[in-house]
Amino acid sequence: MIFREVRPEEILLLFEEGYKEWSKNRTFEQYYIDNGKEDSYGTRYVIEMDGEIVSSTIVLMLKPFNGRKVYGFGSVLTPKRYAGNGYATELLNNCIKLIRKDAAIFLFSDINPVFYEKFGFRILPPQLQKKEKSVCMVYCSGEIWEELLTSSKDKLPDYF
Repeated sequence: MIFREVRPEEILLLFEEGYKEWSKNRTFEQYYIDNGKEDSYGTRYVIEMDGEIVSSTIVLMLKPFNGRKVYGFGSVLTPKRYAGNGYATELLNNCIKLIRKDAAIFLFSDINPVFYEKFGFRILPPQLQKKEKSVCMVYCSGEIWEELLTSSKDKLPDYF
């Protein structure tokens, strides 16, 4: 398995795979425009196996929280034909290693949050949730967690 940044010529493939999961009644062109905006403040990473991209995500730099760096993991995707082989686990473990320990990493889970809990992500309490169908989770130190619990919802990242 190879963990690396996506190559420019692979971006279209990632968007085609993402569109299958998250079209949200948009045309492919609109999906591409909407999600392409993230590339201005994020870096896409992939796991490659035998020359094929088997899992991908984007690591976003978000607005700081209480002077701390904040990141977001978005569009975590393993195409169905590669699911169940540990590729997303390898991808996320590598992405987490890239980020400083004194930062917070947010994600919005459209799948069972138990998958992300095994990495140390925690579900924010109901009063801090922003989206009804996606569970907001965070990976952070205990100190940051306590700060989050006493903050207001408007200080947390919006769905990305």
